[in-house]
Formats: sequence, C-alpha cells, structure tokens
Amino acid sequence: MKKVLLIDSGSGGINILKECVKKCPLCDFLFFCDNKNMPYGSKTKSELLKITFENLDMIYHFFKFEIVVFACNTLTSTCIVECREKYPNIEFVGTVPAIKPALEKFDKEEILVLSTQATAKHNILIGKTGVPVLVVPNLAGLIDENLDQIECIFSEIDKQIGDVKAKAIVLGCTHYFALKDYFEKRFPDVEIFDSADGVARRLKTIVGEGMENYQVQIMVSGDEGFLAKLIDFFKKQ
Repeated sequence: MKKVLLIDSGSGGINILKECVKKCPLCDFLFFCDNKNMPYGSKTKSELLKITFENLDMIYHFFKFEIVVFACNTLTSTCIVECREKYPNIEFVGTVPAIKPALEKFDKEEILVLSTQATAKHNILIGKTGVPVLVVPNLAGLIDENLDQIECIFSEIDKQIGDVKAKAIVLGCTHYFALKDYFEKRFPDVEIFDSADGVARRLKTIVGEGMENYQVQIMVSGDEGFLAKLIDFFKKQ
C-alpha cells in the first residue's frame, strides 16, 4: 500500500483527497492541513519554500510517504520544481488550474480563471496562454472560516466577482471547489472547470490498480479545532 501525503493550507485539499480516494482506493492517505500558515496564496515564494521543506521533513519522521500531492495550486506553481530537486526519491504530483481542458472547448477570451495572488503570478500556463485572471482576495480564508455554513459568504462573493461574461470559469484554487454548486447555480450558462479529477488520474498512473483497501488520516497544524470541521466536510463530500 503506497503512502500518499496531501498538503494544503486549508480545506481545499479535502476536495482533492476525496477524488484520489475514489480513483486510487489502495493507498494510505495522510492529508496535512497547514492551517497555521494559512493562507498560502498571499505568501512569497521564499516563504512557501521554507514552510514546505520544514513540513515535509517534519511529517516524514512519522509518515514515510512515497508520494506527495500538492493539493494546492499555489504550492504547485511556487515549490514543486525545488521539491523534486531536494527530494529526488519522492514522487510529486501537482495541482494546476484546469486551463488546458477549458481551452479545448473555448477561446481564451471566453475563459475566466479565479485565482489566488501567488498562482496568478507564478503559474506558467496562465502566463503562456494569456487567459483572463481574476484574483479574489481572502476567498480561501472566507471558505475555511465558514466551512460549516458556506452559504453565508455567497453575498460577499457576489460583490467581489460581480457579473461574469465568460463562457467558462476555471477554479484556480482548490478551496474554490467547495463553491462549485454555487457557481453552477449563479452562472447556469457558464461551464465550471476544476482540477480534482486530473490530479486523481495522475496519481492512479503512479500507484496503479488495486483492491479497495484505503486508509485516511487528517492532520491539522495551528487551530486544532479546525480538525472536526475538516472531518465533517470530508464525510459530506
């Protein structure tokens, strides 16, 4: 049974975890929610590298992971290259905004990527394609703060996003997946793209097929009270 570590700064990684469990039910999963350093999206590259190296070294002492899934667009765009160099014996799987699938169906002008500041700045595909990007400040934090009553932030999201003229919305932060139903109802004529399926399929190519025998653990840094909310959120997904 492969040991798989998933990392995010908040609840977004739960969405990736859930899809990975569905497609790879033969792994020992540990989801590390780095609530202490939330949000990742507003931190610099050097800050994120320091945090990530420290977290990986700390976790490996008690969970000998063979695969690391960065269940976070920000970590992927800022840290995955350096992590692959520093830990050559570990397989790293990143999460990137689902821009390629969106571009297969729509012109770039018809797409809107909702993103954190760090992903907008460092994601290579955003720079290469020139797709429109909207940075939504503090949205990831709002989602975590209201995880058990997500509908409370809908009015605030309406203010920040406003009317969308695009034909496709790419959820460029794994936290935003919790709002997928909201976006589909708010913009019924807009197709919503997220990255969870692609990440899980990539993991499956590494671990292969197997019988259903998975294990899931969830760990939180910082606010220990957030653990109960995460477990409940995982069960509801």
